[in-house]
Amino acid sequence: MARTSVKTTVSEQSRLSPSSRGASHYDVFISSSCDDGTRYTFVSHLSAALKRLNITVMEEDDKNKVPETRQYLPKKTRLGIERSKICVVVLSEEFASSKHSLTTLAEVIEWRHSKTGQTVTVVPVFYGVDRSEVEQQIGKYGEAFSEYEASEPKDRVTEWRNALKEAASLKEGLQSNDESSDLKLMEDIVSYVHERLFPADKIGVNTRVLEIENLLSKQSWVVRSVGIWGMPGIGKTTIAKAAFDQMKGNFKSRRFIPNFERDFKKEGMSRLRGQHLPPHVKQKLDINMSITNNSQILEEESVFLVLDDVRNPINAESFLGGFEWFDPGSVIIITSRDKQVLLQCRVVEIYEVKGLDDKEGLKLFSQCAFGEPKPEDDNMKVSDMIVNYANGNAKALSYYGNELKGKKPEEMEVEFCKLKLNPPSEILEVFKNSYDELGDDEKNIFLDIACFFKGDNVDRVMQVLDGCGFFPCIGIDYLVEKSLVTICGNKVEMHNLIQDVAIEILRQEVMVGMGRRLCGAKSTQSLLDNEETKPNGEDNEREDIESLLLEASGLSFVVDPGAFEDMCNLRLLKIYSSDPERRPELDLSMGLVSLPYELRLLHWENYFLRSLPEEFDPDNLVELNMPYSQLEELWEESKNLNSLKTINLHHSEKLVDIQELKDAHYLQLVELQGCISLEIFPCIEHLNHLQVLNLCGCIGIKIFPEVPLNIKELCLKGTSISEIPASIESLSKLVKLDLGNCKLLQNFLVKIYNMESLQVLNLSGCKTLKSFPEIPKRVENLQYLYLSGTAIEELHTSISNMLCLKVLEVSKNLKPPFSLKDLKDLKVVEIDEEIHKSF
Repeated sequence: MARTSVKTTVSEQSRLSPSSRGASHYDVFISSSCDDGTRYTFVSHLSAALKRLNITVMEEDDKNKVPETRQYLPKKTRLGIERSKICVVVLSEEFASSKHSLTTLAEVIEWRHSKTGQTVTVVPVFYGVDRSEVEQQIGKYGEAFSEYEASEPKDRVTEWRNALKEAASLKEGLQSNDESSDLKLMEDIVSYVHERLFPADKIGVNTRVLEIENLLSKQSWVVRSVGIWGMPGIGKTTIAKAAFDQMKGNFKSRRFIPNFERDFKKEGMSRLRGQHLPPHVKQKLDINMSITNNSQILEEESVFLVLDDVRNPINAESFLGGFEWFDPGSVIIITSRDKQVLLQCRVVEIYEVKGLDDKEGLKLFSQCAFGEPKPEDDNMKVSDMIVNYANGNAKALSYYGNELKGKKPEEMEVEFCKLKLNPPSEILEVFKNSYDELGDDEKNIFLDIACFFKGDNVDRVMQVLDGCGFFPCIGIDYLVEKSLVTICGNKVEMHNLIQDVAIEILRQEVMVGMGRRLCGAKSTQSLLDNEETKPNGEDNEREDIESLLLEASGLSFVVDPGAFEDMCNLRLLKIYSSDPERRPELDLSMGLVSLPYELRLLHWENYFLRSLPEEFDPDNLVELNMPYSQLEELWEESKNLNSLKTINLHHSEKLVDIQELKDAHYLQLVELQGCISLEIFPCIEHLNHLQVLNLCGCIGIKIFPEVPLNIKELCLKGTSISEIPASIESLSKLVKLDLGNCKLLQNFLVKIYNMESLQVLNLSGCKTLKSFPEIPKRVENLQYLYLSGTAIEELHTSISNMLCLKVLEVSKNLKPPFSLKDLKDLKVVEIDEEIHKSF
């Protein structure tokens, strides 16, 4: 049997089904002026945007004649106002010049006051005009009414004036401004209208549903699909259900399948199909028919399906039989905490659910805890603390709000701290399931990030974990797809809830004698404290320990010199303080025999010994991080440092010898800021992997260091360097050169145009520097040049050859050349000379 397929848009489908909209014929009536072209530009695009989201719109017809009175307003316009749920009035600059527009507005306001029209929402949009201009009728509005006072009946003018004043006073108004584009204003209007047409009980749901509908509306007229992805508790199910409830009126066959994975395992594929799929779809999928016959059966009607909480893509594929069987116009939505599941299900778009913002989060928590949208002042501090911790996770905010309901602020804080330390099963199990699905390497990476690396640079984290043999290039991506970690600003981040669950997992392992990671202050101190009594059998337990974390703010105890001797498998050691004012003060007066051979990370702040143990062989050490130490040297004898990638000894003020660096052939970052006793820096030009060298504040350094050609960042700020060698021009990959406050530097004769990668050059505070070189050739990379606080009094006009310069910082006594006017993106910043006198 032949079948003719008629393709209709979503908005057309909704217009064919007015029953889904209730009694009103239209969702939105738009009134605007035709005198300034607004109706053909902004309003036209606004109308199209609304229609793409199933919102029926009636616009005024500019062919209608100007009515003499409101009673004679064209019937089509009056019916449009009376049969719409929302009236959007676009008040543009020329709106008051149109008698038709003013009369239409008067009708809208009159209808709003009528008994029948009390449910209508009037939304004034101030497009290119300020609300005050409309309300007070000044500017172009004042000019128009000056003419009306002389030409129009007094009662008619009064009616127009009152209508404008009332419209301008409505709180629903949306205002355009110079900073925002038409697109942004349009998005705000669409979001506002959408939220009122489709109210949701859950906070923050409407805007997210709107974004999903946008993704669907942009897809071609085939089987449209969206995957909703995000961490547990973020609101995937809530959003999917809201989208389903809103769109289901357009489909005869529609099913929402909650807990798909659980039901698939419990019921089996055939039974689950029987429960949820329309008969004609089930018949097609259950019978092994040819592709041609399958298509003929399924094309009887389009389908709307939502599969919630899919974890195994094979199960979803088996259940659906593939998207290709569904009729054009069908919509499939799948939710999952695993991005890879959605990719394997071959959805067209993936929508990542972001957490609630602070305002939404506070409102949700407050409603659950206090029964009102905003906490009272007494409860604001503890509420902000909880909202900050939950970081947008709706499930957590609801749970904490309900658990803390009825408690005083001080009681809430205590109870919340208990909940953090001992995550309840409602929270723990949600995330524990994701953890249990990980492989061994991914579990190791996950737990190491939770304990040691949250908020750290992703490249640095990958270096250390790669040194541990965990294949982090694959593992971290896998954790991101599983919604267990995120990469933000090149840093590895983990939600507070997930981190606390990870700590709870470790705590439970310790309780059953399987703890390989110790991150509690009490348990870690007991292993290191010389005064602690070591129970029999502890040596065997020490051998299993792989990582130690000690937050030592304010702690002071004598470290056992042999504390690490039996920890032969220790990979990660971090002793630090979260409070910069209370650095660790662990007493090492008895010395330290050795450190484990397997160490990959040695992070020990305020280390008190003059050198590292001679017995420590750092063959596997990837990162040495010991700021504010008392180190004078690393070792007395040379060591194998071929695994070392990062060394950070900043503000180790007694450090005098760092010759070991020349043996670290794979070193990438050297951070020695504030090492004021360091006078001799080794030749490291052969370290071809080095990218960053920071000697800022090393006042003993007098000679420009010999560095490798591949270096990208070189900071010599505040050193005693007096000359810059010509060889610096060969650093073709150098991006940032910081020579600020080098007070002995008198000349800078570098040919900058030869340094093709240089983007940042800082010479500020070089008080004896009197000139800056000419730039005879085009410089296309330098963007930031800092020259304030120098003795430079003028710049050559050739500086305009720095074509990409964005910021030029100079002293007030230096007048930039007129040629800089050609650099349109340049911002010149003048700095008062007094600022540099403090250096």
